[in-house]
Amino acid sequence: MNTLSPQTVFGVVGGDFRQAAIAKRLSEQGFSVKAFCLERLPQFLPPSLRCANLEKLRECDIVILPLPLSVNGSDVNAPLSDRTISLSDCLDACRRDALLFGGKVSLELQQLANSFGLVVHDYLEREEMAVLNAVPTAEGAVELALSERATTLWESRCLITGFGRCAKTLALLLKGFGAKVTIAARKEGDLAFARTLGFQTVPIAELVSALPKQEIIFNTVPQLIFDRDTLKSVSSDCLMIDLASRPGGIAFDTAREQGFKVIWALSLPGKIAPITAGNIICDTILHMVKQISASSVD
Repeated sequence: MNTLSPQTVFGVVGGDFRQAAIAKRLSEQGFSVKAFCLERLPQFLPPSLRCANLEKLRECDIVILPLPLSVNGSDVNAPLSDRTISLSDCLDACRRDALLFGGKVSLELQQLANSFGLVVHDYLEREEMAVLNAVPTAEGAVELALSERATTLWESRCLITGFGRCAKTLALLLKGFGAKVTIAARKEGDLAFARTLGFQTVPIAELVSALPKQEIIFNTVPQLIFDRDTLKSVSSDCLMIDLASRPGGIAFDTAREQGFKVIWALSLPGKIAPITAGNIICDTILHMVKQISASSVD
């Protein structure tokens, strides 16, 4: 099934409120939806969409698996919810011509899907998804900064390491609050772009020179930047928020030993704005289905 029509049946399996939001949005767009193994049934999701019988997956043309499909989910026998249904059970119940989608699909799980004659398309590899997902991530980071400090963001000295999608969105948001934002990046082009937006800049190689005066540090680079030596230059009352995926950019144990307040804020979209995050995932998947359909015609 590679095309979208009013007869297309979607199966939404497992996961948090993002999955429930996906199911609701698809239903509102006129598709038939079956929701399996949701962790909780939120009030915004019509109970009629919930399906207890996993065998009903065989009626689904498109199946949306939970995020992430890696790390904890790499254990094929790990339950998708509080029930004992595993990912391998789910894959076994899918039709072999069904389109499957998931986020952060690990190599092991892709190989598992292949063993069932299936392919899982990773929506997190889409540029549109990465760009839009930066918004709830940035808002979540600001929420953390506001709740963890007794001062305003206004006139606070904030450092952002990295200048990718999330960092750009966060920098503009902090600027709107009146924060004094410095961008630390490796690429000269990123530093130049940050300057055109009115931010202070510092090359990553010279990072330590900017650290002593920072009140809040936001890391977006998924590799170790703040090691034991670098942490020596950070002010003792600085709040450190790591937004990077594993392995992160801060030596967390060392930072905590030295008395820093450190937060590793993983999966913020699903925690602070699951409906928005789910809607973004849903729209991305619908675009992917249309693209897959067009390419199959060609």
